[in-house]
Amino acid sequence: MDGFTSITLSSYDWKKCITTDVLRFSYNTSLSDTVEIFLSHHLLQAPVVDEEGTLIGIIDSQNVLKGLNSLEDYGLARTTLIREFIQKPEVVINIDDDFDLHVKDIIERQISAYVIDQDGKLKGEISNTHVVQTLNVLYEDLEYFVSKVINLPYNGIIAINSQGTTIFYNHSAEQILGLPARDMIGQSITKLLPESLTYKALKTGEAQHGVPLTYGDISVHADFIPVYAADKVLGAVAIFKDVTELEAVTDRLSTNQKLMATLEAIVENTYEGIIVINDQERIEIINRFFLDEMGMEAKDIVGKKINEISPESQLPNTLKTGEVQFGEHMQIGEKDFIIMRAPVERDGKIIGALGKTLFKNMELAKLFAKKVMRLEGDVAFYKHELCRFHSPQYAFSDIIGDSPSMQAAKTLAKRAARTNSTILLLGESGTGKEVFAHAIHETSHRKKGPLIQINCAAVPENLLESELFGYAEGAFTGARKGGKPGKFELADKGTIFLDEIGDMPLSMQAKLLRVLQEREVERVGGTQPIKIDVRVIAATNRDLYQMVIDHKFRLDLYYRLNVINIELPPLREREEDFEHLANSILKKLNHRLGSFIDGITPEAFDYLRSYDWPGNIRELENILERAIITCDESWIQVWHLSLPLHGNGDRQSGSGGLDGKSEALNSQNNHFMTLEEGLNEAECKMIQLALQRSHGNKMQAARFLGIHRSALYKKMSKHQLTHM
Repeated sequence: MDGFTSITLSSYDWKKCITTDVLRFSYNTSLSDTVEIFLSHHLLQAPVVDEEGTLIGIIDSQNVLKGLNSLEDYGLARTTLIREFIQKPEVVINIDDDFDLHVKDIIERQISAYVIDQDGKLKGEISNTHVVQTLNVLYEDLEYFVSKVINLPYNGIIAINSQGTTIFYNHSAEQILGLPARDMIGQSITKLLPESLTYKALKTGEAQHGVPLTYGDISVHADFIPVYAADKVLGAVAIFKDVTELEAVTDRLSTNQKLMATLEAIVENTYEGIIVINDQERIEIINRFFLDEMGMEAKDIVGKKINEISPESQLPNTLKTGEVQFGEHMQIGEKDFIIMRAPVERDGKIIGALGKTLFKNMELAKLFAKKVMRLEGDVAFYKHELCRFHSPQYAFSDIIGDSPSMQAAKTLAKRAARTNSTILLLGESGTGKEVFAHAIHETSHRKKGPLIQINCAAVPENLLESELFGYAEGAFTGARKGGKPGKFELADKGTIFLDEIGDMPLSMQAKLLRVLQEREVERVGGTQPIKIDVRVIAATNRDLYQMVIDHKFRLDLYYRLNVINIELPPLREREEDFEHLANSILKKLNHRLGSFIDGITPEAFDYLRSYDWPGNIRELENILERAIITCDESWIQVWHLSLPLHGNGDRQSGSGGLDGKSEALNSQNNHFMTLEEGLNEAECKMIQLALQRSHGNKMQAARFLGIHRSALYKKMSKHQLTHM
């Protein structure tokens, strides 16, 4: 037998083959009874025992026949005992002996053996037939075992004969090499694997072990072994061991080792103390920082209950409650520390608690507190500035006017402010639509939320969608990482003011309509809708209904916006408000420009009333600002006013109230000038007066004019005022 088979046979418990109910004869049995039993049971031999069951020997069919033949009369067989014909058994096995050698003898000699105990009493029989049957079962199991070993999923095996022809190629080899068995079996191995190390082992007769190879994503260690019979090479075998997972585990182990080294460095840093207890309140980890402060060593602490070391420790309480505590005071020796306590959890179960100092000493804690206080101040400032930027700048008290049309507009606006309804503000440019939008938001229950404004006419069409609805990360080249919220998202819980809504492109009108209907936005390049809670105020100086007729504005969007319609009267229709409005603007300009103009003369008021004011309040404010800059007196006179198409001081209603200076100005400007000429002349005079008031100080003159100093120099060069 080969070594592997011998190991298999020696490992089998041969006592299982003992037949205990074997037919046995007493040595006092008569020869005639023995013959009958042999014939009825078809026996060839049987054991013989004494009265106590001790094995004496055996009797076989040949001895029985010899005994019968030796008798003169068969009747004597009844009185003749078999003890005269007993033979010694060929093999007797003590039940405590090693059965392996006896089994080999039973197989080779094809005999039965009898098993006895230490007292010689018969225990049973092991027959050759039973042993052979058992061997057949063992060989079948062995064959199955070997086939499984050969086809293990992690071991690829290739065998070639002395000519290099592939004679064995298992399934694992197919998976590792990527070559099917039907292409390999019966073919020379060098046909598909020209650099085959298996073939090299065949030719050189030298084995190679643990050769690292890679086949695609699979890493293997391979052995290439020649097969000998005596001194002749019969072939070669290649065994590939798939170590892909082993290498992955090794890499993970290496990573874990690095991680553990990093964690150890973190725990043992010299800037903070760390202590960890387990769920039994026993200390698992304590770093050198704490040990030095306590004047102890780890061997004296680790494994002990925390309260044995620090009776006042609150870590057991953290273990029980699972609550995290920050900024707690703790005294170690004579030093005070600020610490934190936190539970340690795994799979939702608290398995320990951690205590850690937040600062190395109280001096660092105080320094940190000062920095935090300073940062909190900065945050409060920026938060205030941000709120101010997104907060309304006007209230209804800032809206000047007692004319019936203005009073009606304010009353309706105040009522609308108490609702969430969409509001549409209509009016010419400069009539105060933005002021009304601010005042409505300030009076509404959304006043604590943001007020977000966007001028639909000022944003290019290709950018309007992303401005309104935002964009997702990667939506386009140059898109901000993490994306960007749009105006609607920023206005959540507040108000969005869509100014110049009449200038919105038709393509965007459809998308805006969906937002107003669904109350949700979807960022450009995004996939998930975002719910919003926004109050919409829209404004336009155009006739939206006519635009609907002209197919320039969507009818469904018009109805969606036109829930509460507030029309703001133009300045020319507010005769009662004009003087009060002008004085209010003058007061605001004095504050902004740092000027000290006392007021406007009656003649100047008459002159202002004579104008049609197509630019409304905004134009009035610009005219008065220009007048303040050019005025070197306490009161604004007619000649300080420069109205388009009027010239300086040219009144439509006569000049009865004008002094000589005004008449002189009229005589100089009787000719009709173009708009460009008038603007250039007014700009030149404003620059001259600003330079006079600032006594030639260019920076102060630029501040008066509300422009940058570099812009002032360009305009001075344009009007040839560089000599001033």
